[in-house]
Amino acid sequence: MNKEHDMDSALDAGDEQNPPALEVSDLRRSLRSLMKPAITVEIDTSVQEAVHLMQTKRIGCVLVTSRGKLLGIFTERDVLKKILGAAFDLRNTPITEVMTTNPQALNEEDTIAYALNFMDLGGYRHIPLVNDSFEPVGLVSVKDIVSYLVEHFADEVLNLPPHPLSSSDDGDIPIPDDGLADPDDVDDEDDG
Repeated sequence: MNKEHDMDSALDAGDEQNPPALEVSDLRRSLRSLMKPAITVEIDTSVQEAVHLMQTKRIGCVLVTSRGKLLGIFTERDVLKKILGAAFDLRNTPITEVMTTNPQALNEEDTIAYALNFMDLGGYRHIPLVNDSFEPVGLVSVKDIVSYLVEHFADEVLNLPPHPLSSSDDGDIPIPDDGLADPDDVDDEDDG
């Protein structure tokens, strides 16, 4: 009985020293805590200007506005899918020809969990954050969310190898059963 009590005490003490890596409350925080400022361009901006802005600011997208309202989003994915290999005059092509129109947007009060699910379901890497008048107030990227989540993991979790192998008692690396080899035919020594 004493051993059980000592073990429970040790476990309880360990829990105080190593709190859970990620609490549900961490995912219920508002996006306001993660959002970056919205980098916007007007609808008459050329593709060349938008790409140059993305390069100089080192950002993955710009929000396209008209009279302060969000109309579209122009991302690195748009550059790859719509522009590369196409015959565009980047100096004279308005961004409206290649942007994603009417992008999905969230409010800065929405939660991190909601945004993560929203991005996963929609295949989005960037989510504009807008106010009630649909004016951009910020932006959250999947990178922002991943960075936030990584901050909550212990170093032991982050430093695990990509495919940890289960070890056997004799120290041999297990041979996967892929159906191609007969495990009985595998010899540890050369028969030469």
